[in-house]
Amino acid sequence: MEAVAGFPKREVQAISLIGFAHMLSHLYWIAFAPLAPSMMGSFAISAFEWGLSLGIYSVMTGLFQTPMGLIVERIGGRRVLIFGLLLNSLAIFFIGFLASSFWMLIVLMAIAGIGNSVFHPADYSLLDASVGQNRIGRAFSIHNFSGQIGFIIGAPLAGLLLYTGDWRSAMIILGLLGFGIAILITMSAGCITEGNNVKKKKAIGDSLRGLLVSKPVMLFFLFYVFSSLGNYGVTQFSVLALQPLYGLQALAVVGALTAYQIGTLVLILPGGMLADKTKRFDFVMLSGFGVAASAIFLVGTSVLPFWMVIITLFIAGAMRGGVNATRDVAVRSVIKNLPVGTVFAFVSTGFTVGQALGGIVYGYIFDQFDPNMIFFASAVFTVVGASTVLLNSGTRGRHLK
Repeated sequence: MEAVAGFPKREVQAISLIGFAHMLSHLYWIAFAPLAPSMMGSFAISAFEWGLSLGIYSVMTGLFQTPMGLIVERIGGRRVLIFGLLLNSLAIFFIGFLASSFWMLIVLMAIAGIGNSVFHPADYSLLDASVGQNRIGRAFSIHNFSGQIGFIIGAPLAGLLLYTGDWRSAMIILGLLGFGIAILITMSAGCITEGNNVKKKKAIGDSLRGLLVSKPVMLFFLFYVFSSLGNYGVTQFSVLALQPLYGLQALAVVGALTAYQIGTLVLILPGGMLADKTKRFDFVMLSGFGVAASAIFLVGTSVLPFWMVIITLFIAGAMRGGVNATRDVAVRSVIKNLPVGTVFAFVSTGFTVGQALGGIVYGYIFDQFDPNMIFFASAVFTVVGASTVLLNSGTRGRHLK
């Protein structure tokens, strides 16, 4: 029986369940942005210390992501996904319910980061096993779409919960939301295929060695580091930076951040269709990131009226979102005999490295320089990330296994 966009019914069910988990991981991440001023005030910490706490979340995600990929190889992605979702939700819940000092916040952010580490290895392994290969680009784009939904609703939801209560009640409610999604996936896990991705006999050392000696894989790792740094400035510090630039309150400038996230959403699904057809991943990726970097740099000049800032950030988000599926299919194109989940875990560890560095880098920039520099730095990092595509022969053609 055919269902949405030519996907068989079982594939739709699998993509949807995995997408719910992906949505929540993004929702949790972006929810910290509107809560930042209140949490910084409650814990009496600086922007640098706040960035450090976000960095810990990313560091733990990055440290555990590849090991989680290796575990997925051995026991399968479903159990790993549910475990991580529960751990992440529990930590978010206790940040609101229990944290009374900066150091308690750091510990709970670390635990949340471990829970967050499961999503890339488990999700991509399960998608690769559950979806027909001629539809994988569209499946990846829908997966990215679900994550972007989390980005879009996360900031307004957290802002609304903050407005109707306080940051603690907001975190408690968000944690409970995660428990609900974990229960849903547990009850419906039979719809998700493990396939042949569980390879219990393969040595861990062989898997790691294969990653480290692959030039295309290492270049994708660097791409993720710098593109993540570029994105981080907008997603986590634009609310803080736009307030002094335009003399507006946090709730007002959340609109600009939301426009960026909505923009990313708009071209994700068309980008999936493009990813299934294109033979030149490099051209698509360079074009999208080049336009995005230019738009972000323009926002940093502060010459635009605020309504134009909203439109410009929308364009920047759309350009990034439009190439996400091409990026993922390009990664899969260079995998060859390496396990899918482990490769995505490794290269996307670059994403968390960028996030970890981003909290410290942008926190320092915000404390020491004019707020415009947040956007200038974001644009520069985006360009550096895109430049790695020029060196990566794996982005120049389609070599799917």
